Amino acid sequence: MRRASNALGAAAVLGLVVALRRRRENPTQSLRRYYEAWAQGDSKALRSLLADDYRGHVHTLAGTEERDAEQLADLLENHAEAFEWTNFDVRDVLRDGDRLAARVTMRARHRETGREAEIDGLVILRLVGGRIAEEWSSWDYLGLAEQLGLAKVA
Repeated sequence: MRRASNALGAAAVLGLVVALRRRRENPTQSLRRYYEAWAQGDSKALRSLLADDYRGHVHTLAGTEERDAEQLADLLENHAEAFEWTNFDVRDVLRDGDRLAARVTMRARHRETGREAEIDGLVILRLVGGRIAEEWSSWDYLGLAEQLGLAKVA
């Protein structure tokens, strides 16, 4: 019984250390860790960066899509299946209080076509307690589809 109590106590302390570290973590590090999770196809790491009530507002070809944390994790898994590798270059990070804005470039190789592509995006994140609570982003999805040979732009 004492071992179980000690194990629970150690787990609680570890949880507290992780929570405190997140609060002290530079918000720019959270942004970079977010894109590292995308590059590695790691939905578990991604999910750990998101607030439980995460909301994403992503401008796509069809309009603005709203996403919760689970939908975003599913999207990451689909992305990892579609691309052999993905790299992100996070640039021009600006901070205003609990919000970060950045210009991001994604480079990737598509599994189906074998083609490589590069697109730019803009992202704004709102952080609460070191976790991403809200995201607004816009990416050049049409440019991506054209580079992969999946769409023809006139």
